Amino acid sequence: MRMRKTAVLGVMMMAMTALANGVAAKPIWICSIVRAVQCDDDGTTGPPDLQGLAQPTFMRVDLDKKLVTLLGPKERRGETTKIDNVFHGEGVWILSGVEKNRGWSMIISDAGYMTLSVTDDGAVWSVFGSALRENEQEKK
Repeated sequence: MRMRKTAVLGVMMMAMTALANGVAAKPIWICSIVRAVQCDDDGTTGPPDLQGLAQPTFMRVDLDKKLVTLLGPKERRGETTKIDNVFHGEGVWILSGVEKNRGWSMIISDAGYMTLSVTDDGAVWSVFGSALRENEQEKK
């Protein structure tokens, strides 16, 4: 009985050490927005209507915390959006959520591409960009 308790404690300690060392950690991505376009239900296209807000340029996507944080522009730095769902497929991360009655989904590829789609009543925003792991050592 004592040997069984020791073995269980040993396995628990190894698991806790692995988690502390980030073995089970998901990547953190820094994304830059290269291009964004809005398409309305009448076929009109143009830049997204952000109702006077500056367009985001950089964001940090933390999959463990399930949080997207704007890094730029300066006046929007620190704004956050909750990630509701995270799926890891072959070479891609697929994320989704809801913010201000708009649905959104994002795909980040291990190759460094980011695509974001935001849907609103009568409008769709398509956003394209690049993604780098915050810590390149994580992917090795």
